[in-house]
Parts: sequence; structure tokens; C-alpha cells
Amino acid sequence: MESWVSSSPMHTSTRKEEFSYAYVHAIASTAGFCVQPKSRPMDSAGLDIIIEAPGAMTKGVLSFPKIEAQVKCTATKANITELFIKFPLEVKNYNKLRLTSHLVPQILIVVLVPEILENWIEITEPESTVIRKCAYWLSLKGKEETLNDETITVSIPRSNLLTPESLTELMSKVAHRQDL
Repeated sequence: MESWVSSSPMHTSTRKEEFSYAYVHAIASTAGFCVQPKSRPMDSAGLDIIIEAPGAMTKGVLSFPKIEAQVKCTATKANITELFIKFPLEVKNYNKLRLTSHLVPQILIVVLVPEILENWIEITEPESTVIRKCAYWLSLKGKEETLNDETITVSIPRSNLLTPESLTELMSKVAHRQDL
């Protein structure tokens, strides 16, 4: 009998993309924020989602703070060091995210998943749903130019773990017009 993994016509890279959006959506929803996919032209411009507060944050300067994000997903174990997640990013995306002229702050979010697709999610009825592994974020605003042609490896501090708490802190910074 064919497993549910092999019976789906969806390519693994598409599954990673969809899973990563769902992962970020789960984090944002838990923190009380909205997530919207960007339009296809904006996806082509290197932005996948927008995360925004559905109102003013407590004692914030700006109402409805928002962050735009490019979301990536990887199952490669070799990217993890003791202090950093090393992620190869296309230079064209790097160059867009490093600009300083964005009206809305932009970040890179990298979602890590297990190499074996069946391990991405575990549902134990009625006890729990476990989503594996985790996500990290990075602001590339103001980073240096690169001479690379295709990819540049960015180092995301492991302390930049994307959680409901860290996302709330990021949104608070945006509400106070602080850099991420």
C-alpha cells in the first residue's frame, strides 16, 4: 500500500513552502497577529507574507504595525552550528532585503523541518499536535553588498528563534519605530 507521502502529487519543495507559511501563521496567530500572503507580483519581488497587528499595540507609537517577510524552508542538517543557522540565500533576494529604504520593515524567516517528511508533524488524538522543528528570523537591512553572483550564505543567530514572544517583541519595536 502506498503511503500518504508518496501518494500526493505535490512536490516536496511546494510542501516545504506551504508548511513554512503554516508554521509562521501558527506562531503569529498565537501571538495575536494576522498573516496575509503577498500577491504573486510581490512574491516575485521577494516578499511572501505580511504579519500585522489588528490594531494599536500597548503604548506603541504606530498603530497597526507590520512586518513583511520572505519565508524559506530547509531540511538540511549541515546548516546548523552552535551559534548560527547558515542559510544560502539567492543574491537577488539578499539585495532586496538589505535595502534601507523600505517603508515596512522586512525580515527573512527560515523554517527548519526534519529531513523525513513524515516527521514534520505528529498528531496524537486527543492529546497533542507537534510541529517539528523551528524557525529563525533575520533582518538584513543595511548589510554590505556582495560580489557573489548566485547565493550568499547568511548567518542567522540561533538566539533569533521565532516564537510568539519574539514576534511580539519585533512588532513592538516596529510600533516604536525601532530597527529590528
